[in-house]
Amino acid sequence: MIKIFLETIFIFFAKTLLLFQKILILMICVYRESGKILHPYGVKISRQYVSIEGFKHLILKCGNDDASEENTIVMMGGAPTDSSESMCWMAAELCKKDSALLIYIFHLPFYEEYSEIIEDQNAFAEFNGKLLPFNREINLKKVNVDPKFSHEAQAEVTLKIFKKLNLKKAHFVAHDRGVIVFENLLISNSEIFISLSRGSQVWDFYKEEWAELAPMICVGPPHSFFIFPHQVRIIFSLVTFFKFPLAISKISEYLKGAKKRSEEYDRLTHLIYEANNPSKKYLLKFRQTMLQTDVKKEVLNREKLKKLDAKIMQFQGEDEFKFGRNGKLISDQPYFGIYNLFRNEVEDIYPGCVGQDAKKKEKQFIELKDGYSKLKLLPTAKFHTFALIPKSAHFNVIENPKGCANAVYDFINDI
Repeated sequence: MIKIFLETIFIFFAKTLLLFQKILILMICVYRESGKILHPYGVKISRQYVSIEGFKHLILKCGNDDASEENTIVMMGGAPTDSSESMCWMAAELCKKDSALLIYIFHLPFYEEYSEIIEDQNAFAEFNGKLLPFNREINLKKVNVDPKFSHEAQAEVTLKIFKKLNLKKAHFVAHDRGVIVFENLLISNSEIFISLSRGSQVWDFYKEEWAELAPMICVGPPHSFFIFPHQVRIIFSLVTFFKFPLAISKISEYLKGAKKRSEEYDRLTHLIYEANNPSKKYLLKFRQTMLQTDVKKEVLNREKLKKLDAKIMQFQGEDEFKFGRNGKLISDQPYFGIYNLFRNEVEDIYPGCVGQDAKKKEKQFIELKDGYSKLKLLPTAKFHTFALIPKSAHFNVIENPKGCANAVYDFINDI
């Protein structure tokens, strides 16, 4: 009873502080966006909507309209920021590298502003949530959900959008939640995939006890905390502005001093401030997705994926599990050491470590490329390429679009 009382007090004060923060960040966003450059990506990106069964799904497009299948790329980002915007810089970098490319950016299905949540009285949450500050588990199995926000349903509508655009095959590039959508699509419709490039998502190794480390140490996305909208804002605010209990990026250091009316300035606005200014309506949709998925479910689902003859690459932020200046770990998806989520794929470059330890770095397993590095794969690896992107952690947004573009472009050309 005491814990529940203290939780209630915590939530009340947290929501009050978040209200003031929202007003402040909104003012900052208005100021910073007043100087937004007219063509922020250096490449013309057009908007259109594709109607599927009464829903208008947002599509962004850039590049060569006459591109072949081999030069067509379909992209999708994640949440809780605009799932299209942070992919635009990466798409633009790809188009700058090769004018023959045609790129479509699909919005995360049903996350468009106009869509509504319609709970199905016969559909229920698959997973429970956890409440801060005591990480108390809340039984949500009797909570009704809207099935269209599941990643399986999003994959189904993605296929319909793909076909309505008269596409037959393409390369697929995804980040964050977009990865899970595309993986479900690949499992059910592998014939439309030339390749899949996946950014910042767990693969096939995960220990259930790691979930108990969150939020002090996050090994994989902490789905159970994201079920509650106010906690998404609390966690993002703490890790962005206070680097506590962990950090999610060093991007403010890398882009420090960026001048107004520059791409770097606009990217910083998106990565730091817009990421901390999602609408309540958007977060309620995110809740619907989190009620219907978790890390273990996603890992188990990949057993189907691994049986396919698919060309897959991973691009991962190099800053994952670095120690920040305050000694806190950065981000949530280590590719090495004690919490290695990719131990079945790559050589361990920091064996036995929790965070990155320069003294134990196994440099012989790292190949430097143009704007990124490649890790040496294990003989049994399913991945074709594992790319490390410098100056990024890629927790929920693309922080180094040029590095990502270089890695993806080399992979696509290599296969």
